[in-house]
Amino acid sequence: MIIEMSRIRVIGPRVLLSQTVRALQDEGVVQLADAAVADRFVLNAADPIVRRRRHHRLRALARVEDTLLELRELGATLAAEPAAAPTASTLRASARVLADARRLRARARGLAEERDALRTYEPLFADVETLLAAQATRRLSLYLLKLRTATALAELRDALARTLAGDHELRSHVLRSGEAIVLLLVPASRAEAIDRHLAAASVERAALPAGLGSLAMPDALPRMRARLAEVERELAAIREDALALARTHGAALIAAQRALHDDLLALDAEERAAVSGRSFVLEGWLPARERPRLAAALARLGDEITLEIIDRHDWTNPDAPVVLSNPPMFAPFEVLTSMLPLPRYGSVDPTPFVAVFFPMLFGIVVGDVGYGLVLALLSLVLRRVSRDISRIGLAVSVYTIAFGFAYGEAFGDLGLRLLGMHALWFDRQEAVLAFLVLAISLGAVHLIVGLVVAAVSRWRRHRREALGRGITALFLVLLAVALLALFGQIHEVLLMPAVIALLVALAAVVVLEGATAILDLMTVVNHVMSYARVMALGTASVMLAVVANRMTGAFGSVALGIAFALVFHVVNFAITLFSPTIHVMRLHYVEFFETFFEPGGGPYRPLRHWLPAPESA
Repeated sequence: MIIEMSRIRVIGPRVLLSQTVRALQDEGVVQLADAAVADRFVLNAADPIVRRRRHHRLRALARVEDTLLELRELGATLAAEPAAAPTASTLRASARVLADARRLRARARGLAEERDALRTYEPLFADVETLLAAQATRRLSLYLLKLRTATALAELRDALARTLAGDHELRSHVLRSGEAIVLLLVPASRAEAIDRHLAAASVERAALPAGLGSLAMPDALPRMRARLAEVERELAAIREDALALARTHGAALIAAQRALHDDLLALDAEERAAVSGRSFVLEGWLPARERPRLAAALARLGDEITLEIIDRHDWTNPDAPVVLSNPPMFAPFEVLTSMLPLPRYGSVDPTPFVAVFFPMLFGIVVGDVGYGLVLALLSLVLRRVSRDISRIGLAVSVYTIAFGFAYGEAFGDLGLRLLGMHALWFDRQEAVLAFLVLAISLGAVHLIVGLVVAAVSRWRRHRREALGRGITALFLVLLAVALLALFGQIHEVLLMPAVIALLVALAAVVVLEGATAILDLMTVVNHVMSYARVMALGTASVMLAVVANRMTGAFGSVALGIAFALVFHVVNFAITLFSPTIHVMRLHYVEFFETFFEPGGGPYRPLRHWLPAPESA
């Protein structure tokens, strides 16, 4: 439901404006609005002192957050701390810590790049040591090459075999990118010829990592393994330095971050006040039920602070924010209605109706004891992921099991074949027409409820429109009575009065809403017929389950038949899990909500203490 909001005004001495705003922030229930500017009052945003305070807070906050970011990038873990007033020493220290953190990060970035380069060559480390040890007595030239493709590597092997006739050593390693790193050892006497060949073939020399770039190739290659270990030790030392910085200054920096954010939120609130030389006025919205608590909090500031209620009962005010509050049984279904815009203040929250009709319609579609039990088990597993989704799943599974007993279904006709289950109401495989009548009748009831809700909610604002909605609901009732009488389901004496009443209702709707009301009536009737999809989906579900059960004897091998049946049931369960959800939600969003739902509500954003986003906490 949409809870009642009160428009309030807080008046007091200007010297108490900051304290009053802080009290509002502590309570966290008032959404501030720009105060109405009366004679001798101006908006506080024009105050240069307020602007200067904002500028200083923004600079300090930017420095603190940059420091925290640098520490987190270095791998430091920062625990959240309660907000405290940022001291001058903390803000001064943040500049020093920021410089230290940036220095460490720059060093870590360079070392990380060198480590990544060394890891590229790591598969060749053993080859370098083995080949150099085996050829220790010979004068050799070493080449470290990078080839773009495996084809280029094959061509290089062939060319070297022709040029050197096997008097060389070549080791290669193909990277994930498809490139190849090649280690080539040739006699020093053949180096000049090899240099010309590599240049003519445009073979790229692989660059040595930064830490070894000053060494000659024969000296650099054997040191790669040792250098990689050295880089890892240096990176670990940098992480330890970052952790030391975080342990020393992290808590104070996080407290300063929160306090500075709170200060900026408070300054935003102060800018919305109207002030004179000696007084201030703040205005905003709060839930009506929170007014006594707010009054008590403001009273602690002294008798000079006055709290007034400007507007409480005007449900037509478009400026009022919307706050939804539903009992625990209905609250999980806000997950489904949150995909729509907020309802307009003074209209109706659709959540309770979704909580009632969504599980029921889903259960009517699926209606299988076996699938309902599997869905209940799956909902319990999902409890760790989302309690709301889990509760919705459990509600849906209860209706699915209940209608499964009504239809006599457990994994299709398996309940009948193994357990002798019989339908307590009707068998969907045979009573297709009865199922269709149930679906359309439920659609008529659903839309009549929506039209009645619209008539009641709009009576306070648009009585003519409310009467039109009410008569449209009556039109559907009379149409149902006329059809039941026509097909002999109720006494035929009611047919003629129902038809006459239908004509009168049609004329009344046209008078109230104009000629387009006829189109609206036809649209509503068409929406009722749309509920036939409930029958179609349900029948398809049970027939797929029956087909799955028939597979057990269709393959000669019982084991093979059971395996195929299980696979088919899994597929059917997946279909019955998603397809009814989509179509039942469509029946709510398109057909049902169109009768009464009025979007356009604004979100409720009260002045509160700042909290970090979960990923940055």
